[in-house]
Amino acid sequence: MRLALKSRKMDKCDDSAVDTTGTWKKDAEAALPSRSVDVSLATAKKRKRLLAPREEIAWFPTIEPALCNGCGDCKILCKPGVFELGEPDPTGIHRPKLIVAQPYNCLVLCNRCVPICTSGAIKLPRKEDFERFVEYVD
Repeated sequence: MRLALKSRKMDKCDDSAVDTTGTWKKDAEAALPSRSVDVSLATAKKRKRLLAPREEIAWFPTIEPALCNGCGDCKILCKPGVFELGEPDPTGIHRPKLIVAQPYNCLVLCNRCVPICTSGAIKLPRKEDFERFVEYVD
């Protein structure tokens, strides 16, 4: 049944009068400004290489328990798994606070968890103090 309906629609459509070959390229080229810089090189991320063993670099977040609301956004965002749920509230009223369970899983100079924290409980050391441990390579 579906094939019969599809074939009827296709028979009614006459595409021979419309030339669509290459029109999307012309429209795209006209819409984009011409650049002398290669886009693939400009947007490529540089990889980081550590100049010391990770265990010697004290770059990891700290969480202030008084500010943490237990939302878990940092745990969801952090791919290396730095954050875990802490002890549950004995009264059962509040959500458990988050703790830094795996501090050395944190990527050096990564600060993605700080802006995602709605309560402002996550603190990181100053980036300037740790840039000497990282080398950028292509």
